[in-house]
Amino acid sequence: MRHAVKSSFVTTAKSSQSATAAGAQAESHAGPHSEPTTDARWSLAALIPNAKFFAATDVVFSEIADDVYTAEPGELVVYPIGDEEPTAFIATALARGAAGILTEQILPCPLPQCVVGDVDLAIAGLNAKRLNRPDRRLLTIGVYGSAGKTTTSLMVSQLLRNLGLRTSYQTDLGDCDGVVQSTASESVPAGGALVQWLGDCCDAGAKTAVMELSERDAKHGRYDSIEFDLLVITGTPRDDDDFGPSGLQCVLDRMSNSGVVVVSADSPGVLRAVRDHGANAFTYGVRHAADVTAKLIEQECGMSTLLVSNESVTAVMETPLCGAAMASNHAAAAAIGILLNQPLHEVVEHLGKLREIPGRMQVLSSFECADVIIDSANSAEQVGSALRAARSMKQPGGRLYCVMAIDPNSDPAELALAGRHLERFADKPIVTCAAESKDHFLAGSHAVLDGVNDCALLRLVASDRRAIQWAIREASSRDTILWIGGIRQSGAKQERKRIQQISDWVVACNEAIVADATRQNDQSGDVAVDNGHPMILPMFKK
Repeated sequence: MRHAVKSSFVTTAKSSQSATAAGAQAESHAGPHSEPTTDARWSLAALIPNAKFFAATDVVFSEIADDVYTAEPGELVVYPIGDEEPTAFIATALARGAAGILTEQILPCPLPQCVVGDVDLAIAGLNAKRLNRPDRRLLTIGVYGSAGKTTTSLMVSQLLRNLGLRTSYQTDLGDCDGVVQSTASESVPAGGALVQWLGDCCDAGAKTAVMELSERDAKHGRYDSIEFDLLVITGTPRDDDDFGPSGLQCVLDRMSNSGVVVVSADSPGVLRAVRDHGANAFTYGVRHAADVTAKLIEQECGMSTLLVSNESVTAVMETPLCGAAMASNHAAAAAIGILLNQPLHEVVEHLGKLREIPGRMQVLSSFECADVIIDSANSAEQVGSALRAARSMKQPGGRLYCVMAIDPNSDPAELALAGRHLERFADKPIVTCAAESKDHFLAGSHAVLDGVNDCALLRLVASDRRAIQWAIREASSRDTILWIGGIRQSGAKQERKRIQQISDWVVACNEAIVADATRQNDQSGDVAVDNGHPMILPMFKK
């Protein structure tokens, strides 16, 4: 079956010029690169056949304006309900010569209006048609799941770029259109903005696009104007929902006819849902037999050694990205390389070049102080995975400190389950929160304690900076400190800034400890008498 699945996908890509084998396949799959002329005029009646129009039977426009205040004459302006006061919006649209308004409600305005149920979904469909379906001119790879999406997306992007493909990607930590990398202040786009980004990637000459997908956007149809050639499922996403289809079912509906779903054999429920849906499945795993497996055979000194296998071929991989969850992410990324007909040893070599991912089991090492691991885990499943990985990474005889920064507004059941993981895996657990959440910290910490048997084991510190400083000063150089949570933000720029802030706290505290120890060794000593002469006995660090 797996041979049929692999050939089913690979046959969609023919040979092409000046690229590696994988690059040639992706470029051929992308199809001809054709763009509408710059002076094109677009008809909403043609682009949205079932739309309702008021004050006209159609709206003909040159472009969709980014904002009503910057609209050019002849452009279409968009009014989502509740975004701003309609009277001012209408006056500005009239003054700037807008061709018409795309809206979710009828406005008291003489301008032609097109009324739709959801303007973002409508714009996604408009952009897909106007930009000549950019998703079909790229090898599109979606990464969906409950844990490990950002890590797997970056691993896949690293692999594709090392294979010689110009690769674009969208993740929580940043994006790239194939040429320019950036860290946006906004969250990962979906709907119309994501389709527009795909068009920009085509213009930049990208051949592949890797997109991190969210459950919420999937359930609200924000990916309905995109077809995915490959879909990687990480973690254990839910396959049931009390109201309508689950996010997993929605993204499976967006697969192309010859597409392949890369799914974990370690999540049998998810694998069964994929097969029941009728999608082509290609499996990866750490614990169960799969098309691609990654076995963790050794882990010490901050390095993991993996045995990655596909069919009868096995390759050894060394990586500083440690833990079973990271091994699973590596297996998922390796599966993409195998589906692109790349030799396993080359795939493993390319993946091993990714040395660090900010805020994803990121290690800050120090000879004099305890190692600190920073992870952005924000769900109970991710907390448990990070704690298991950190416990396997600590030195023999050392203790595991854990500073867990909670969101007090999280689901109490999730916080209680996180507390259970904290009690089970951490020797010295500390619960804290960000400065802006202090007013609700007590309620959130009580929810964590609901999942703990020995409440006296946990230390509650309302200041996250003081919490990490206390842990660093209390821990010995053989101990390991794990920071989890309190990192996820609404945009890549804010998330990276938060990671850097925590890193700066750790570095400053380590430097202060080293400076204090050096000053004490230099300035202090015990005085003894040897044959009537004073003798200085140096004080050694215990």
